[in-house]
Amino acid sequence: MNGDDPDEPVSRSAMPEIDQNTPVAKVAALVSQALEAAGIEATLSGGGAVSIFSANAYESRDLDFVTSAGGPAIERAIARLGFHRRSRLAREFDHPTSPWYVEFPPGPLGKL
Repeated sequence: MNGDDPDEPVSRSAMPEIDQNTPVAKVAALVSQALEAAGIEATLSGGGAVSIFSANAYESRDLDFVTSAGGPAIERAIARLGFHRRSRLAREFDHPTSPWYVEFPPGPLGKL
């Protein structure tokens, strides 16, 4: 476990640092793992997902994780990564050193 592989599970006791050089795919993987460890189901969607899957042909500055989880549970789950809520009522979280912010639009996702 060296922290370089975005698919590698993250130990709850040793969360890797996120900084201005952490790629968007790595930030998304770390947030996803933190949410999963807290029992929160979330789906990456929106511009951040497009950035990752298009190799940044489209660039977004946010990662949208659609979830029906409440704000306090989300906040606890990602606080260990350094994210903090933008405002008391917002479902948006900033990181002090990363250009990426995380947003949690409410679910569920639509089905075709």
